[in-house]
Amino acid sequence: MHGEMLHPEAGADPKELFDLGIENEGDRRPFAGRTHLPDDAVAPGFAKSLLALQATVLTGVVPQLGNALADLLNMEQGWFQRHFCPPTVLQRVIRYPSSGGACAKHTDNGFFTLLPQEELPGRPLQVWFGGRWMPVPSLPDSLVVNLGDMLQVLSDNRFQSTPHQVVHSGPTDRISLPFFIYPHIEARLTSQKGHTFSVSEMMLRNYESIWESGTGAGRALELQ
Repeated sequence: MHGEMLHPEAGADPKELFDLGIENEGDRRPFAGRTHLPDDAVAPGFAKSLLALQATVLTGVVPQLGNALADLLNMEQGWFQRHFCPPTVLQRVIRYPSSGGACAKHTDNGFFTLLPQEELPGRPLQVWFGGRWMPVPSLPDSLVVNLGDMLQVLSDNRFQSTPHQVVHSGPTDRISLPFFIYPHIEARLTSQKGHTFSVSEMMLRNYESIWESGTGAGRALELQ
């Protein structure tokens, strides 16, 4: 297995990853279960701070944004609660090394992605907008929201998943803390026009594309 390959033209991204989800040791389904978090002797405060951030995001951001998106999709009342209780969450810590860290162009596979922001000297996150790559302002205490492929399918292409990339050339390492939000792992969802998909099957296909076949993440192959 190679490193994370988000676009086949770029090869494996020069970055380091640590992933966790919602802790449930007895859950044996894909993208669930227990994370082997390092204890304080190895990484002081690492696990505690990540789990505290997760609790804040899951209670203070995800339901409000999810319900708003469900309303925009004209879903029936209670749709978000029914299909996202609990959500499937991939919480990630990314270290981009100084002067060369990168995340190749791609789209995210889920419903939406949350990217907590801090003030940075540069603007390494870029989105494809108006036919070119546009730097995203690094506003402190804010969240960037990327729309995902599952939202695109559910909206019958009314909303497009967000093409984005990271080009980090700063003098120090950059740490990014994204949250990839998916419906419940056993959900099977149908759009207004009858497009149906299994959440677990779509996630597993995307995992295989990134980590095994190397054909990229989400709609990467559309981004030439």
